[in-house]
Amino acid sequence: MPWCPKCKLEYRDGFEKCNDCKIDLIEELEKHEKEAIVFDTEVLLTSVTDHIHADIIEAKLNDSGIPVLKKHREIGGYLNIYMGMTSLGIDIYVPSKLLEEAKEIISLDVSEGEVALLTNDKTSDDEEAIKKAEKEYKKKRLMRVWIILLFFMPGFIWLIYGLITMLINLFSPLQHGIISM
Repeated sequence: MPWCPKCKLEYRDGFEKCNDCKIDLIEELEKHEKEAIVFDTEVLLTSVTDHIHADIIEAKLNDSGIPVLKKHREIGGYLNIYMGMTSLGIDIYVPSKLLEEAKEIISLDVSEGEVALLTNDKTSDDEEAIKKAEKEYKKKRLMRVWIILLFFMPGFIWLIYGLITMLINLFSPLQHGIISM
């Protein structure tokens, strides 16, 4: 079966030129064996906020032949399955031997400010921003707890009140001697 050496499409017997590339077909494609990359130790390349950014970076690195390992933070993997997204972030790891090449690849299409974030350059501004974000998260979490309590506590109290009145009504005839045994 003839093959196109450029686009790697297979043709039926009788064809001599590729319809797309307009070049002569060959009988067999050259077999390229990829060099095995030993995933010696994984190194954190970057952390991203959602799976869209992680998929973009993974695609760029895979196109360049760099293997990628994505790890969700904490319960982010379960959140991604349950809700279709994660708010905890995704860490992207690459082999330690290919770290510099991976940094160059992901920094090609981003601005200088984003490069600093992608390469994990820690500064005091970053630490302050992280602390501020943690405080905001705790404040939002506390607000959610109060909202849940305000919605569910009246119903819970009503349920307990109903059970107590039912028990009182059930056992009060026994105390007054109305029901004889």
